[in-house]
Amino acid sequence: MHLRKHDLLQMDDEWLKRLPAELLLEVSKRLLHDVKELQDRLNQNPENSSRPPTSQAPWAKHDDPEGKDAPAENEPAEVASGEPTQASDGAEAPVKAAVKLPTVPKPSNKQAGKQPGSPGYGRTQKLAVTGTCDHRPESCTACARTLSADAPSKRYTAWDEIDIAPPVEGRIGLMFLIIRHYLLETNCDHCDHVSRAQPWRSAGEHEWERVELGEWRLVGPQLAGLIVFLALRLRLSRPRIREALMEMFGLLLSVGVIDETLREAGRASFPLEDVLVADLLQEPQLNVDETSWPENRLLLWLWALVTPWTVLFVIGPRHAEMLENVLQDGYYGILISDGYRVYRAWLNRLRCWPHLIRKLRGLAESSDGRVSGVGQEMEGLMHTLEDAIYAARIDLPPEGLPFLYAAQVDRLKSLCTVHWSDAHSALRSVAREFLYDWEVIMRPLGEPHLPLSNNAAEQALRHWVIARNISHGTRCEAGTRAFALLASVIETCRLRGASSWRYLGTVIRAARKGLELPPLPAIPVPA
Repeated sequence: MHLRKHDLLQMDDEWLKRLPAELLLEVSKRLLHDVKELQDRLNQNPENSSRPPTSQAPWAKHDDPEGKDAPAENEPAEVASGEPTQASDGAEAPVKAAVKLPTVPKPSNKQAGKQPGSPGYGRTQKLAVTGTCDHRPESCTACARTLSADAPSKRYTAWDEIDIAPPVEGRIGLMFLIIRHYLLETNCDHCDHVSRAQPWRSAGEHEWERVELGEWRLVGPQLAGLIVFLALRLRLSRPRIREALMEMFGLLLSVGVIDETLREAGRASFPLEDVLVADLLQEPQLNVDETSWPENRLLLWLWALVTPWTVLFVIGPRHAEMLENVLQDGYYGILISDGYRVYRAWLNRLRCWPHLIRKLRGLAESSDGRVSGVGQEMEGLMHTLEDAIYAARIDLPPEGLPFLYAAQVDRLKSLCTVHWSDAHSALRSVAREFLYDWEVIMRPLGEPHLPLSNNAAEQALRHWVIARNISHGTRCEAGTRAFALLASVIETCRLRGASSWRYLGTVIRAARKGLELPPLPAIPVPA
């Protein structure tokens, strides 16, 4: 805890002289710690930190840092007047441009800050306070001793928080609460220092620039969770969320507050990404799919990693490294995907048969009679094998499907081999796609219980594709990360039968106080 201005104003020579040696040592340690930290901050510059060049101290800034305009040694400086100078041989030297001196602005009678009569920007809606909450300092900011609960205290500032009351069994609807939080200042029994309670506030993070996380908020945690639900699950824009809250609940919030709440929720949920990844790695099967996602003018991809109880969305480039980074040390279960070549890095995987059959249907409908005939035959063979796999899940023949349908498999492979170099580009592409992944495609014949489709990942993406088409993607890196994380939590809660907005409320509540986030909703136990 750093010493604030309020604390330093109480400290002077007389106060230090009255302190016992033990307390004086504690105060000295705190002052020394703050001085060293401030010195380190003063020594930071664009060359030894991530600070931008504009943050350089005024005394370190120069109009000509490289000295390009400085006169060389024994060279006369330029004359500021417009009079010509005489060269050493008596000839008139060329006139140099006059140096423009900085102009001093004229003094203004206008005072800094908000001017009298100008419109205000504060809240215009006055709400009745339904409850209060006092926040006491736990320890003295000067001597670090624990403050007694009986020590004299008084309120010095406050803020209002609008939130949704916890659900009550047997009652439907939402009830809003307006809680007034009071911050108290307390006298220390040991050193007589007055300490002030401060709302918790997270330190800034480079990944979440301009996204604050702390207790002092107008929008309460549960209301914040509801706003996230309206924005992502119901796909409402910020202005429409504002309209909905006003129409349904009579609550007036600005678009800026709503946008700030969504970004804060994304930062609060950020630690859950590792939890979601850990859950994915434990599953025996993982469905993966991807679709395009615009971020401002940058084309990225929305990846969906889906298991029966967990969904993780990640937005980034369409590279193999992207998927490898998400899966960390590697996924050892079965990866189910379409034919995108990135997935070939995983040997233990399955191909989506509906994807292949749709491509064969396209060949069968070709205007080229030769290509159409090949497409129809290949499609028929795939449907035969597909029906056999579904039937084997009910009654597995003792001979095994690879033996019973060896002729169909050989014929399908023969057609792909013959048309490896076909002149028709679509037919050639399909034939090569089959042969590249032949063992992966035919694996369900030997293991009929394995899934044939990647439908789970496609279904998980469908809702967010609609959201993308409505919003045209995201506009900044922080917004992109927030969207992916919040969408992951919402879909995971939905699969587990839990209320996503109420769970997000508990996450935001813990994050605003710097506490450990609650675990994900439990996986339902089969009846």
